[in-house]
Amino acid sequence: MYHKGFKSASYCISMQKKYISFDIESSGPTPGKYSMLSLGACIVGDTSVQFYREIKPISNQFVTEAMRVSSLGLKCLEDFKTQEEYNPQSEKFNPAKVLEVLKEKGEEPAKVMAEYADWIKTHTVGYKPVEAAAPIKFDGMFSSWYFDNFYPRENPLGFSGEDMNSLYRGVMQNVNASMKDLKLRDERGLAHNALEDAIQQAKEFEAVLSIMKINAHGPTKAT
Repeated sequence: MYHKGFKSASYCISMQKKYISFDIESSGPTPGKYSMLSLGACIVGDTSVQFYREIKPISNQFVTEAMRVSSLGLKCLEDFKTQEEYNPQSEKFNPAKVLEVLKEKGEEPAKVMAEYADWIKTHTVGYKPVEAAAPIKFDGMFSSWYFDNFYPRENPLGFSGEDMNSLYRGVMQNVNASMKDLKLRDERGLAHNALEDAIQQAKEFEAVLSIMKINAHGPTKAT
């Protein structure tokens, strides 16, 4: 089966992994109908290496509850903090208003995906870059769809990724385990800013790798 961004098995096995913790915030559950509003990423093992963009919406479609979550950490709304229509915790919250701000202040999807690809390539030279998320099904779906539709070259991440919580469940031999059990988060939980969440999850994932006696700062054999 052909996949855009496919690399041969022998090539991938010979490479060493470098994990990229990433998180996205969106206007709804699926890409295409709904928009990726922000994307944040950092290198697992060195969270000071960061990427963050807020993105112009590709449609006017939204799910109100999804927008309440996604709008919590948007930097473009900082000038509108006193207006209830832009406050996701207000009964007067208006998701359409948020999308209008992003249309004006967000960056074009093609520009964001090209810059994300360049960032990945720059910081993973000599390694196989692997996206890791919690959950990979949701965040990876948006990442792959946006690369496929807005990036003319091969997806630098291929078509695979690591689900952080699934790996942790395997380590703990407990299908109900979650990285939250590591108790590395403060009482607020995740901030729902894509970069802040990516950094928090990178720290948790590094702890999981440490349990496995894998050094996130060094090479990890790809499989």
